[in-house]
Amino acid sequence: MKVALPLAAILLAASSANSFAEEETKGWELFPGTHDGFIFDPTFSVMAGMANIEDVQGDTAFSWGLEASFNCPLIQPPTNKVRQQLSYFNYSDGDAEMHTVEINPHYVVDVKKDLWIGAGPGLGYVRAESANKSSNMFAAQLGASFHYNMDKIFIGGEARYQLTQDEDVGNGKGNGADNWRAILKVGFNI
Repeated sequence: MKVALPLAAILLAASSANSFAEEETKGWELFPGTHDGFIFDPTFSVMAGMANIEDVQGDTAFSWGLEASFNCPLIQPPTNKVRQQLSYFNYSDGDAEMHTVEINPHYVVDVKKDLWIGAGPGLGYVRAESANKSSNMFAAQLGASFHYNMDKIFIGGEARYQLTQDEDVGNGKGNGADNWRAILKVGFNI
């Protein structure tokens, strides 16, 4: 995990630099969703993988979620694109449980035809329970992803680390529910 995010950032920067060199820069576009010709390009997917909540009773466990993704209608860069990802994620292991709702914009680079890599920050809302204690927390996260299109179907993956507010969860005092996850996505393009 400690190597995955920096490696993804380096790949993203290298691909981005290559794209900037090849394409003519037209400038940042604010509120492109209000302009004629904006392509929403929605996708819907099911996510499954492994997750772990630090400092909470529970181990690395199978987790799942749902996600909708689309071209960001608020801002687009001069080259490549920003994709918004709206996600619901669920983790459960023994007495530990977590549910998150997140928005994760990723700066996405077309590496080659039908293959994207991306990275970006996000904001979320987390409900975590452990040892008969539950807490609702705001969260911030950072993730790196890939997305491979096969006509109407796609496969993808993401590694994400999430920091939460320091609330009492489980046996700890003010430990929050910081967590990491590595997930695969399968979905369809509309």
